[in-house]
Amino acid sequence: MEEIRIYRIVWKNILAAIVCLALTAFGIIEAINTNAGAGKATVSLVFGFFGLYALYQTIKVRLRPYLTITDKYLVQSRADKYLPNYTIHFAEVDHFELSRFNLLLPLTRDILVYYKKDKDKQKIFSPTFFGRIAAKLFSGADDYIAIHGINMKPQELFDLLSKRI
Repeated sequence: MEEIRIYRIVWKNILAAIVCLALTAFGIIEAINTNAGAGKATVSLVFGFFGLYALYQTIKVRLRPYLTITDKYLVQSRADKYLPNYTIHFAEVDHFELSRFNLLLPLTRDILVYYKKDKDKQKIFSPTFFGRIAAKLFSGADDYIAIHGINMKPQELFDLLSKRI
């Protein structure tokens, strides 16, 4: 089968960048028209830097796929390009489960990963270390895949991953 790439949805970041850049333009024009001084212009420039940072993050997230699914494994890319991607091999997975709720974001869901009993746990330290501990304590899962903000419905992704085992 072909490789399936799933990207994050970026419209919220683009909206935040547009609002920040609009506030910057409005603040600078207001500071010039009222001779308010450097304080008001500085605050406006701070909003501009936030807008540019949000735009940078949007471009960075959109260029790399968040999840890459092949026949043998699933690769979850990290936000920081210097950290290695997190790989889950389907041969090591016993089953997946769609969580009922997420502790940190109650309106989102995660995909819980249960490994086969004879397999050692994947990686002990990762950027989502505390999330992995919470997944283990509250659901009994060995690992989880955060799927909020992606361009695929959670049930469709769960069905796709379950077929790969």
